[in-house]
Amino acid sequence: MDREQRSANGDSGDGPHITPRRDGASIAAVTKKYPYYPIYLDIEGRNVIIIGGGNVCARKAETMMKYGAGVTIVSPRFTDEIEGWAREGRLQLRRKRYDAGDLDGAHIVIASTDETSVNEQIAADCRARRIPVNVVDVTPLCEFIVPAIIEKNGIQIAISTGGKSPALARTLKEDLNRSIGPEYSEINDLLGSLRDSAKAVLPTDVDRKRFFDGIIAKGVLDLLREGREREAYETIATECGANGVAVSEMLRERLARHGR
Repeated sequence: MDREQRSANGDSGDGPHITPRRDGASIAAVTKKYPYYPIYLDIEGRNVIIIGGGNVCARKAETMMKYGAGVTIVSPRFTDEIEGWAREGRLQLRRKRYDAGDLDGAHIVIASTDETSVNEQIAADCRARRIPVNVVDVTPLCEFIVPAIIEKNGIQIAISTGGKSPALARTLKEDLNRSIGPEYSEINDLLGSLRDSAKAVLPTDVDRKRFFDGIIAKGVLDLLREGREREAYETIATECGANGVAVSEMLRERLARHGR
């Protein structure tokens, strides 16, 4: 029942920007007026139902488990990989064809079957229950699409072409992946370590934005790229002092490591 599609690694969905509306037993396509709204969701502990038991389903399930979701897969048959995850207790299986009762308790639904009528029924059933649904490689049936994702030590970038071109999304992912060096993760960690102390002395969002933007504007990323770590850390410490922000334990450790 699994759909083997080009968009298995992100930017799920293909075709024109149209949104389906249920009309009796058929789905009528209406031109989509606005682009998709990018959003990050906390799915830890949420129930994700995936219909379809093949390789694409396995990749979707693996991604959902990575972010902490409770995954249930519905299909008469499953890949060996999925069977193995079930034996390990990582997800649950329902060995059956889909029916609307499979949506009970679902927070998110992903359909990856190779039967158009089943995909349409899943999409309609989800809309009737107000459950967000993604039908893999069929953008007109989707209420959300899945971006290509870059993750590097706390830095996460989501890339989408709005379902128009998964191939281009993958190319963008590869290009960006090459351009993001370890300096971004290092600065991300350091600035994150200063957030609490900045909030304690800088009363408004505008004040804190000015402080953190000022650090970036001092060229600390370039200093790290050039191997001038000590200068980068000293620059951050100087900005902290100028704004009355306490130096974090992480920054103190970096300064000590590089001779201050």
